[in-house]
Amino acid sequence: MLEKLAHWFLFQLDTEQAHKIGKWAMKHKLLAPGEFKTEEKTELFGVEINNPLGLAAGFDKNGELVNSALEYGFGYVEVGSVTYEGGKGNPKPRLFRLHKEQGLLNRMGLNGDPAYVVAERLRTAESKAFGVNIAKTHSADILGDKAIRDIVNSYQLLKYFGIYTVLNISCPNTREGRTFEDPLSLKELLSAISEAVRGKPLLLKLSPSLTKANNRLREIVSIAEENHIGGYVCGNTLPYVHPVYGPGGLSGKLLREPALTLIQEVRKLTDKVITGVGGISTGLDMMTASATGADFFQAYSGFVIGKNKGPSFAHKVNSEFYRIKARE
Repeated sequence: MLEKLAHWFLFQLDTEQAHKIGKWAMKHKLLAPGEFKTEEKTELFGVEINNPLGLAAGFDKNGELVNSALEYGFGYVEVGSVTYEGGKGNPKPRLFRLHKEQGLLNRMGLNGDPAYVVAERLRTAESKAFGVNIAKTHSADILGDKAIRDIVNSYQLLKYFGIYTVLNISCPNTREGRTFEDPLSLKELLSAISEAVRGKPLLLKLSPSLTKANNRLREIVSIAEENHIGGYVCGNTLPYVHPVYGPGGLSGKLLREPALTLIQEVRKLTDKVITGVGGISTGLDMMTASATGADFFQAYSGFVIGKNKGPSFAHKVNSEFYRIKARE
């Protein structure tokens, strides 16, 4: 009943305001059901975690919830996307609930604290069950070599924290609209990252749109493998133009099939770790992503909208996932 009341209250507010209040509540562990642990051992890059369901990037941009998210049943958190200079992001409103579609639309524009501030916060974090997601600073003036240097600067500050580091090469909702999913640009970026000396295992976050250009997807994975990438996050939000709210990145139920297709196509090209993200709101969704090729999973929209929404979301989804596994 308390969960229902809390969600009713939050849904009366602007989406971004509700998100801020929800983060404050999580930071203080309000209505937290506790950790979700299983007898089955789960390791992510050699680090033991409670379970394979993570809180996806975008929810905890600044690394403020790494000490509390596990109390809501998540196995780990992906912090970010973090940018070197930080920024205010795009003009508001920029985050919208899509109730009919059971998802969210965002054009946040990489708002958040600068990398050095996030680094100091993570340095003192009690929990180490997190990854760090890095993107280019949201500025149309930072392109070409400047863009590479911008990401490398963030990487230098953040590469030793948590379990892994993700390069978000597919962010679709910055003003300039450019990504590092161009093979030549990606090759230059990974070369610069290698010169900086590697830290934690490095992953790439890919866009579901790549499945429409399989030759480019194969080239990207080939370049990644040559540069000793440890895995892939499949995938990012889907560029979308809503008839009422306009352009942004789509997440939730409508992202499920594109994300599954991306997982399937990337699995054909690699045996590295794949994290499935997009439309995961039930244990069956996790199992489907697993059958398609994912090793780990992340959720965001299902946590805030849909039938399993709320503080007990990760408990419900993990419980169903393990019940299905036990029946196999």
